[in-house]
Amino acid sequence: MKNCVGLFVLLVVLSISAFAADKEFGKPVPVHIKGLPNGFGGTPISTEEPFLSRDGRFLFFNSGRYENNKDLYYAEWINEEWLYRGSLGPGVNSVKDVQGNPTMDSSMNFFYIESSTSSMVRFAVFQPGKGTLKSIKDLKGIPKRKIQLLKQLLTGNMGVEVSDDGKYLYFSRATWRFRYFKVGIILASNILFATKINGKYVYNEAEAKRIMTNINTMDFEYAASISKDGLELFFTRLACDFIKKGLPCSKIMRATRKDITSPFGLPKLIQSIGYSDFVEGPAISSNGKELYYHKKVGNKFRIFKVSR
Repeated sequence: MKNCVGLFVLLVVLSISAFAADKEFGKPVPVHIKGLPNGFGGTPISTEEPFLSRDGRFLFFNSGRYENNKDLYYAEWINEEWLYRGSLGPGVNSVKDVQGNPTMDSSMNFFYIESSTSSMVRFAVFQPGKGTLKSIKDLKGIPKRKIQLLKQLLTGNMGVEVSDDGKYLYFSRATWRFRYFKVGIILASNILFATKINGKYVYNEAEAKRIMTNINTMDFEYAASISKDGLELFFTRLACDFIKKGLPCSKIMRATRKDITSPFGLPKLIQSIGYSDFVEGPAISSNGKELYYHKKVGNKFRIFKVSR
């Protein structure tokens, strides 16, 4: 009888933790980028997967899948507003492939998703004076893309993020099903990471799973954002049932830990963002006060933020 009571209490505690809400952040407000060019449908390009430079000077983002399969752009904070500066280049954006999910460490080492490469991630050096990327290379050290033709499955990487000091590279390992020889519905996604050792990123699966033991579930976890001190993790969670039912609802979650070597605790929902909209791609500012993300508005995504 005692064992049954104990099990019941444990289940209640786990249930409460699973639906716990983080109330630190205020109400969402739209982020306006002055001078955005028009894209699909004759309206300003979709603004997705935002990232704030560590000094707060630049806002990086990508366009939507109907606009060249996603391209990389950036804006600059001038006179208390975001001013559109243009596309990142040279030799970055392409019509047939995806370039998205920008991130950068404090030394201007820039990372982004590139669908044409085996690791699906590229890195370069951002030149703030020119707004360009130089020394673009394919990233090594993380699991490569894997195609299973008989099962019609593709496993690869998305949702890249780098720590402030560049030591840790977070990525989402996802699996998709092919649809008419193209990438279709997503089937799984977990957040993992690689560690820079002697100048190279090294992936340790056991260590990644230990640190993320409370983060990854049967649902889809992706698009991680790490705080400057490495103790806060923000990410997107999308329920499998929502995908199956075609419901465009997702959550922005926050998890914390006591030190850099400990696993993250059970994540909490950012309450002010909620889960009634399709929201993705959180990006925490360097000072930890503002959390940017994108939300579907009509047939495009727009950047919003919440503050604490």
